[in-house]
Amino acid sequence: MEASNRAIGLLDSGVGGLTVAREIFKLMPEENIIYYGDTLHLPYGPKDLNLVREYVEEIISYLIKEKKVKAVVIACNTATSAALDYVKQKFEVPIFGMIQSAAVRAVELSRNKKIAIIGTEGTVKSNAYQNVILEIDSEVKLFAKACPKFVNLVEEGKFDGVEVEKTAHDYLDFLIEAEVDSLILGCTHFPYLTPILSKIMGDKLRLINPAHEMALEVRENLSNLALLKKNNLKSSNKFIVSDKEKISKRFLKYGRQFLKLNELKFEEKNIFINE
Repeated sequence: MEASNRAIGLLDSGVGGLTVAREIFKLMPEENIIYYGDTLHLPYGPKDLNLVREYVEEIISYLIKEKKVKAVVIACNTATSAALDYVKQKFEVPIFGMIQSAAVRAVELSRNKKIAIIGTEGTVKSNAYQNVILEIDSEVKLFAKACPKFVNLVEEGKFDGVEVEKTAHDYLDFLIEAEVDSLILGCTHFPYLTPILSKIMGDKLRLINPAHEMALEVRENLSNLALLKKNNLKSSNKFIVSDKEKISKRFLKYGRQFLKLNELKFEEKNIFINE
């Protein structure tokens, strides 16, 4: 098969990275996607970043060798922090991470130079977003908060309601008091909670969805590399997870609506059988 007509591979620790797939569907509807969610090891956020890097390397190797993908998107902020630089040196296909383009966008949009990052413990502690933002503008005042309960809520298919709203207030009220004007959703699970986050944070704050910025970056780079799909055949997408039992039925119901996918079926493939 001609390289340009191969699929784009996406990987995440679970179903959160489907928010990245959604943005790719919007911008590049003709492209084929092969998504791998490592639900067996969910969540990545609290884990040692060296261990996360091992998982990411294993998944990328599988996507390239077994699925023959033309490019890989690490649709996970923690995994990007842990592994992007390493895997870009190890594999020959283009590999994209979640952090750079969103950090650039946050600096562009901020008017008062007060920017917040919310994410998993791994992403926040890695300082990946913080370092990139300060390289762009050293005068920015940064606020970072790990919000691990958001991941659990999304995986359970809880996108709104009293529990979600209370958790959001517990995490984010201090950002309102700090008058932050740009907030990076530094975990691919968090865009599912956008309506609640917008309600709590108010109209003056700009939410930056790294999934959207990532999709723009992927399209531009694949175009420059002549790797955008050339034939007009209908796209064919596959969704694979390492442990199907860890996907809640509630997520499947509400996730389909959010992602605008009538068919959202997961195939199980545990590539970590040597553990």
